Amino acid sequence: MSKEIVLSFQKSDLLREMPADLLEALSTIAITRKVVNGEMLFAQNQKATGFYLIDSGKIKIYRMAPDGREQVIHLFGEGEIFGEVPVFQGTVYPAYAQATSKSVVIYLGREEFLNLGKKQPEILLSLLAVLSMRLRNFVELIDDFALKDVTSRLAKFLCNHCAGCDIKKVNLPISKTDLAGRLGTIPATLSRTFKKLQEFEIIKVNGNRIQILDCEALKGIARGEKPEGL
Repeated sequence: MSKEIVLSFQKSDLLREMPADLLEALSTIAITRKVVNGEMLFAQNQKATGFYLIDSGKIKIYRMAPDGREQVIHLFGEGEIFGEVPVFQGTVYPAYAQATSKSVVIYLGREEFLNLGKKQPEILLSLLAVLSMRLRNFVELIDDFALKDVTSRLAKFLCNHCAGCDIKKVNLPISKTDLAGRLGTIPATLSRTFKKLQEFEIIKVNGNRIQILDCEALKGIARGEKPEGL
C-alpha cells in the first residue's frame, strides 16, 4: 500500500520534488479514502484534524453565507492538496469540502504530520510552499471580485481552462450552479452572461461544452476590456 501512496504523492507538483525517503516517511502516516459524489469531507468551523491530497476526482471548497448562498472558493483536482490551512494553527476548517465526483483522497492527520515534520523539517517546508501559493490565489480571487464584473470573471475562467488558443473548447469541470458560486453570482445571472457572450459570437454554448469562437476578444473581456453593449 505504501508504494501506491507514494505514487499518489508523485501526482502533486510540490510533493514529487521531495526525496524518495521523505515520500516513504509520509506514506507511513497516510490513509487512503474513497468518497462518492456529493460526500462531505469536512464542514466549515469543524475542528481541523488533518488535510488531504487528491489521488483522483474533484473536491469543491465553499463557504455558506448567513442567507444560505454558497460561495465556491476553489475546485481542486488530481494531485492538489486541500484542508492544509489550519494544520499549523490547530484551529477549525474555514470552509466546507465536498466531492463533486467519485474521488479517492489521501488523508494526513495533523498530529502525525507535525511529529514527522519535527524529525524531517523538509516536509514542513513543502507544505509552506503550498500555503504561499494558496495565498496568492486568494489575493487574485479577492481582486477579481473587487475590480471585475461577472462577465469579466466568466471570461477569465474560460481563458484559464481553454489551454491556450490551440484548443478552443472548454468542458466545464463543474456544474453551472457551482460555477455561478465560484464566480460570486447566481445561476440566472450566469445564464444571461453566457447568452450575451453567445450573442456577440465570442463563444458557443452546448450544455457544459463551451466553444471559444473569438479567443482574443475573450482575453480582452477577461482584462475588463468589454465591447460596447456587452
